[in-house]
Amino acid sequence: MRKKTVLVIDDDEMNLQIAKMILEKRLPCEVIGADNGVEGIDILKSQRVSLVLLDVMMPDFDGIETLQEIRGDVQIKDVPVMMLTASVDVETVQKAGALGVKDYIRKPFLPADLIERVNRKLAEIHSEEILLLGDNESVLKSMQSIIEDNFPHEALIATTTPAAEKILHESDIDLIIACADMKFIDGFRFLSFVASEEKFSDKPFAITTPDKIREFIEKLSSPGIIEEPPIEETSAEEPPVEEEPPAVMKIAESVIVRPKKSKIANVVTNLIGYQKIT
Repeated sequence: MRKKTVLVIDDDEMNLQIAKMILEKRLPCEVIGADNGVEGIDILKSQRVSLVLLDVMMPDFDGIETLQEIRGDVQIKDVPVMMLTASVDVETVQKAGALGVKDYIRKPFLPADLIERVNRKLAEIHSEEILLLGDNESVLKSMQSIIEDNFPHEALIATTTPAAEKILHESDIDLIIACADMKFIDGFRFLSFVASEEKFSDKPFAITTPDKIREFIEKLSSPGIIEEPPIEETSAEEPPVEEEPPAVMKIAESVIVRPKKSKIANVVTNLIGYQKIT
């Protein structure tokens, strides 16, 4: 499991160092710092951040202005934020509340309070996990990198059936993507196993070819593709995928996508599509 990343935006270098020392010592997280709002926003746009601790009182570009910029940017608007402040005035509370932030940590912060508040907030954050199954590790790693750079999700790789089953048992996987024509693993057989196991049978999955996986990587890498595409309506002549029986052999002629109502599954559904396997 990858460590969560906490971004602390504070113009006081000592506060940044103290927060980093306390949190990294006691919690399974990585702490990065920014001494102003502009730098903090640049960091948010360039790497995945699980939680922002944002100082209210900063020169030139204060915490509320920084928060407004964050909430107004489609790429980073959903990142969880907690405010750091020496005094909580009514106007600040109202402005932050209107922007969806109701969590405050008082400065100077006590280590126990900082740890407890941040730990509780991180526990509330669910990062979707995706299982990538195939026998071309370099292709899977490319896809893993693209997904983790563009979505708040973790992508786990398996190049053998036992490894995939181990991940399923140990992690709460939200989406499975498997190749159908792997040399040493039969993707359809693996998904037949998934469908037969009650605890995994409701997992959304996609099964496709390595070429479509590469296409998927290229599309995800293209500018503007991160916005969730609209889900196409299913015609009367083409029953919804969810109504298909779980038995893999009933749908072995087509690429299967059984989407869950979640952003990454919808993106995968639209980018991989329903292509016939030849």
